[in-house]
Amino acid sequence: MRLTYRQQRQLRLIDEAVHRSDPHLGAMFGTFDRLYIDQDLPGVEQVPDQPAGRGRLRRAASRIMGALTTAAVAISVLLGKAISAATARRRVLAPAAASYEHIRPRTDGPP
Repeated sequence: MRLTYRQQRQLRLIDEAVHRSDPHLGAMFGTFDRLYIDQDLPGVEQVPDQPAGRGRLRRAASRIMGALTTAAVAISVLLGKAISAATARRRVLAPAAASYEHIRPRTDGPP
């Protein structure tokens, strides 16, 4: 099994932390490593090799879809707010104009 430098470093840090926190368990892991160092892992326990670009492509596609979904939701919310504001304004202006008709001066003579 091939590991990247980052994965090897993480395993080394975990190993050091185990040795610090529980020396007896660390010693047991060390003995296990020395006994089985030349043996291959069973096929069930091996991680299949995948091309490095495949995971990056999936992550990029996922991020793009997330961004497009977020943009679509934002646009629909903004349009909804604009439409509701326009209809609310139209409702407010129409009754106000009708209520001031009795205040207009009459042109047909004295009351």
